Amino acid sequence: MYIETMQPVLIMMVILVVGVFVVSTIFQRYHSAGEGTDIRNYKEYGEPAKSLYTSRYLFSFHKDIDVTDENDNVVYHSSSKLFSFTNETTITDAQDRVVATIEKKLFSLHSIHYIDVVGGKSFELSKDLFRLLDMKFTIDELGWTLQGDFTNLNFVLYNNQERVIAVVGQKLFSMRDKYCIDLYDINEEATVVAIVITLENMLMARRSANRSSSHSHNSNMQVIKIRVLMIHTRIFSVFLKCNLAISPRRSSP
Repeated sequence: MYIETMQPVLIMMVILVVGVFVVSTIFQRYHSAGEGTDIRNYKEYGEPAKSLYTSRYLFSFHKDIDVTDENDNVVYHSSSKLFSFTNETTITDAQDRVVATIEKKLFSLHSIHYIDVVGGKSFELSKDLFRLLDMKFTIDELGWTLQGDFTNLNFVLYNNQERVIAVVGQKLFSMRDKYCIDLYDINEEATVVAIVITLENMLMARRSANRSSSHSHNSNMQVIKIRVLMIHTRIFSVFLKCNLAISPRRSSP
């Protein structure tokens, strides 16, 4: 009897596991340092000129990010000013030279990040990127196109001639946010790194906002429950007083 009751639950769990596996197989193009290029990347785009990696704990409030090479050497580092009117992030190379800055205005109605790359490239990324259903987004200032799964950062980056600049892949089923960047245009390395770090910061901000919203919702529900309980208590008190007032008093013998 117990087994028959649990059968639908077990079937749903199997379907969920298979579904997650299929989705990860379709979108995930992550590979660790030393593993070699993802086979699909290799078949579609060939061998990348370079591969870079980032890693950060999934629920970390620490906004600094290290970008490492195949030998686990830090080649880029991003640091953010937490208490600033502009929420600025600076990206430096291994020689501690600034290669890009990312700025998000705290009091803007739209979550827009302004990216300036040393050498002349300036462009914007907004949270609208995560709302598109066709999995395609164009950076107008660059003429570049991002195509793929943005909410998990599994996407391909094309230039205005539809040539592949980079492929970004996230490792699923990990306690860390791990990404690999397969670079096909080495001349655009700093710009690609700036895009990936910006998107990582945007995803972290979304998670933080969702947690705050969930906490606020739970707190509001607790307040509502307390108020309803107080109203019920008052109604019961009034009802009891009315009954006592209209009930006949017994005369003493």
